[in-house]
Amino acid sequence: MPGYDPLADLYDLEYVHDHDVPFWLALADREPGPVVEWGAGTGRIAVPLAVAGHEVTAVEASGTMVERAREKDASASWVVGDMRTARLDRRHGLAICAFNSFLCLLSVDDALSFLRNAREHLEPGGLLGIEVSALSPEELVDPPGGPAIRHDFTRDFPDGGRLDRFSLSRYDAATQLMEMRLFYELYKPSGALITRRAHDLTIRITNRDELLLMLRLVGLDVEAVYGGFEAEPFTAESDHLIVLARG
Repeated sequence: MPGYDPLADLYDLEYVHDHDVPFWLALADREPGPVVEWGAGTGRIAVPLAVAGHEVTAVEASGTMVERAREKDASASWVVGDMRTARLDRRHGLAICAFNSFLCLLSVDDALSFLRNAREHLEPGGLLGIEVSALSPEELVDPPGGPAIRHDFTRDFPDGGRLDRFSLSRYDAATQLMEMRLFYELYKPSGALITRRAHDLTIRITNRDELLLMLRLVGLDVEAVYGGFEAEPFTAESDHLIVLARG
């Protein structure tokens, strides 16, 4: 599993969006029983679920991420653990593996281990939701001349500071592994550089049919496939792949 401890202090500055949260809240309101999030990070999704009154267990491999999550909300049950092997003391009506946490499983065996573990932690008839980025073949192919550094985004803060992220990536179609080097530059309001760092990250790209097959192999019944958080159909133009499967 990729290590996120070195990025824990930047994670909440980097990922500020919440457009996906209403989707998971709606599922939690619909499905009976407690909720577990696998690969919860610093609680970007788990915290709103807990604040809304749901009984939430949040599993995250990075202990530093979990420390930051506990500072945000102590009502959820925060667990430092590997999503493939973590053993919890109860079953859940809804399990969430969102925002590319599934792509951190770097082999089919790893993915199947997680799916079996997730199924075993579902109540009979419980629902597992997985969301990953949907990348087209054109997005995965290196540009002419090979990979180039790109500017991913700038985050401007209310105090005048900012965070810039750059990245360099290469995709291996044989293994479906994408190796990335992420570069972060954090600036004070004065424009002075606070920190500059690099972090290597590898993820494994999966597509719809492979994910559906893996779910069926572990005994989960696919209930819905969406291409976005408004439950729109999945198409070749979709930016997201969301699959709901029932235990």
